[in-house]
Amino acid sequence: MKLTFLQLFLLRSIYAVMAPDERQERCDFLKNCKCRKNPFTMLFSVDCSQLKIREIPKLPNIIEEISFKENKIQVIPDQAFSNMTNLLKLDLSSNEIHVFRYLSFIGLTNLRSLDLQNNRLDASMANLNKQVLKPLENLIHLNIKQNLFGNFQPNLAFLVSLRTLRMDFNSNDTGKISKSFYSMKTLRELDLSGLTGNCAVRSLTNESFKYIPQIENLSLSDCCIKSINKGTFQQLKRISVLDISNNTCLKFEVLENVTHDLQFSAIKVLKFNKIHKVFDMNTMLRTSQIKYLTNTSIQEIHGDSNRLQQIEFGAMLFMPITLDYVSARDNQFSYGPFFWDLLHTSVKTFNVSHMFTFHTEDEHPEQCSYDIVCKKEPVTETKIRYAMEYRNHATPLPIPHQHTSLNYSSCHLHYSIIAYSLTNNILRNIDLSNNLLTSWIGPIYNVKSLKYLDLSSNFCSNVSNYFFSEDFGSLEELYLQNNILGLVLPYDYKGATLQNLHSLKTINLSQNRIQRLSKDFFKSQFKIERIDLSENTFQSINFDIGHLKSLIYLNLKNNRITFLSASAVQQLDSIDILNKNFTIDLSQNDFLCTCETINFVQWLGTTTVGLIGKKNYTCQLSDLTLVSLENIDELYDTLSKACMSKIPIIIALVASVSSVLIIICSGLIYRYRWKLRYAYYMVKIRSHEKMTPVGNDDDKPYMYGAFVSYADEDSTFVHKQLLTKLEKENGIILCLHKRNFLPGNDIATNITSAIHNSRRTIIIMSRNFLNSYWCMFEYNMARMESIYERNHENVLFLIFIDQIASKELPLHILELVQSQSYIEYPNDEYGDTVFWDQITQVLTS
Repeated sequence: MKLTFLQLFLLRSIYAVMAPDERQERCDFLKNCKCRKNPFTMLFSVDCSQLKIREIPKLPNIIEEISFKENKIQVIPDQAFSNMTNLLKLDLSSNEIHVFRYLSFIGLTNLRSLDLQNNRLDASMANLNKQVLKPLENLIHLNIKQNLFGNFQPNLAFLVSLRTLRMDFNSNDTGKISKSFYSMKTLRELDLSGLTGNCAVRSLTNESFKYIPQIENLSLSDCCIKSINKGTFQQLKRISVLDISNNTCLKFEVLENVTHDLQFSAIKVLKFNKIHKVFDMNTMLRTSQIKYLTNTSIQEIHGDSNRLQQIEFGAMLFMPITLDYVSARDNQFSYGPFFWDLLHTSVKTFNVSHMFTFHTEDEHPEQCSYDIVCKKEPVTETKIRYAMEYRNHATPLPIPHQHTSLNYSSCHLHYSIIAYSLTNNILRNIDLSNNLLTSWIGPIYNVKSLKYLDLSSNFCSNVSNYFFSEDFGSLEELYLQNNILGLVLPYDYKGATLQNLHSLKTINLSQNRIQRLSKDFFKSQFKIERIDLSENTFQSINFDIGHLKSLIYLNLKNNRITFLSASAVQQLDSIDILNKNFTIDLSQNDFLCTCETINFVQWLGTTTVGLIGKKNYTCQLSDLTLVSLENIDELYDTLSKACMSKIPIIIALVASVSSVLIIICSGLIYRYRWKLRYAYYMVKIRSHEKMTPVGNDDDKPYMYGAFVSYADEDSTFVHKQLLTKLEKENGIILCLHKRNFLPGNDIATNITSAIHNSRRTIIIMSRNFLNSYWCMFEYNMARMESIYERNHENVLFLIFIDQIASKELPLHILELVQSQSYIEYPNDEYGDTVFWDQITQVLTS
């Protein structure tokens, strides 16, 4: 049965999408080449590329596609492809071909595509003439880029079926397509781009394309064009796609000539990406440059990478109602009145993503010769009317009425999103991802048609409870991944953040460092189907999901979950009963398989909930061994037996550990009892009075020169001798408990305060002192003051008035006596004088 062309096309399309393993077959008729057999046509596709082949081998007529790409073929001999009537595609690119014979292509009557790119074909040898190409009567696609033609354009008149031609375009001055192209009535697409070949023309005029009026798709990108005269494209009435991108010397000024010529043509797509240099001044698109497009049915405009900052007010009003898509990516837009013009256009998608992208200088920038001319546009009556109409509209955010998509991704926006009210719109998709919108305050109003919102990758750490207003009631997909919402969402205890998102079906909160969510966080999402909480720091499911009857997918992958509590397991089972398609991903978590988590292990083995990647789950045993959960039933049985035998041991161990902890805590409390008591009284004192922090002893104004600690039995010595000699005769103010303690305060607080507010503490050491509880309390408080408030300064001064043997002294006092100075009260008159002089010197130094 003979197949029609449409049937063959469909069969080839099905064959093209088959997996390579299904198509691979040994190529017996061509050594080292790779073959794939089409099961529908029973013909072969052969790949002989990169085999260093120098001559075309003998080929059987069972091949529909063959590639000799990147070999070393130099000559195509006569009848090299004779009788290859089934061959549809021939790739001879990247060889060294410089000679064709008259009969080189004889036999290729059905060839549809020929690629001769990157060879050594040139004009002087006339090796690609009409006679050579004559057998290719059905050829549709031809690529002859990157050869040695120079300014020469080969005569392709015999290719009567050719629709697509890719060739170089070079000229020392004005570029012009050869007259020989006039007879190629079927030619529709002409690719002259320097991006994939060689293109260098200085200027284009009305003579440039007059012999190809039938062209529908013309690419002139990266051709080093310096100027395009008015009339260049005027004869191309069937042109639908025109690309003049990457000609950085053109500037926006050239658009006036281009758009003038495209009036009343069939233009559908116009591309003028990067017609300014990387480090040119910021630009403005003016009315005069695009106003002629009002006489077209254009559908797409591409003006990426032009350092575009403003569009002249009123210019967008000249856009025809057919305009559906505008791409202005990688520009430098700032807010301006032109935003209000968009309200009156029919544009559905305005893509301004990747604004303020960092660039380096072009490696080989074009050399341009031009003058910067500043033209002041006249202020028309229309502009004045629009300016007056929107003068007072500062809060609303203008959105074109027909816009359905808004893409501001990767624009380096660095703002907080405050309260905005969008103008009337039918927006369905908004993408603000990959910016620096670090705080979402809101609320945002008039987004009643919105279905899709992407705020991912914005380093956001704050979202208010009212950011999503009641106008978000239609939102179905919300993407918030890769932010820092773990700093705020755990404290939304009432589920206020998402309370207005009643239609939400998908939410992505992955990569947000979230440790937990409140119980009611998803309380309003009854229609939710997919929740992604992966790559956070959850340790369990502590939020309610049992009411989410439509939930089919919960992603908790790569968190820190060790086990699920009984309540969490119960919720998951209840969802599974309502929705048999429910699945959960718990992979890459830190499961524990111990006696404490045995119920969770049992649930993993018995649940009917779909556990994604369950065979790859692992858990850690009590001995830190990591085991696979692939044989979970066997693991559960082993764990059950081990836990039953350990119960008495566990009880005894808990009791022992508790006893040890009590003993250790008691010991620590006893050892640091004075430090703890001192800290307690100091806190108590500071809560009642404002005290200057202690620094250098000389810097602090103390209330007393010394606090005197003594036993009541030794009060005679203190009041009659010490007080007279130090305070009355030498002016050293002393603090005595009978005289200076504040009434109403407890004794311990008075003691601590007196020591803290005295420069020194004098200890009147006697046997009575050693036997007094409060004296020893005063001694220890003074010691703590020395260590923790005075940086180990020696504030204690001991006066022994009794002869006490070393063995009678407590160990902590004996250590102080051996490490610091002390003085003994003398019994003779001369010694008495020296004694008081030394004390006075110490206290006043």
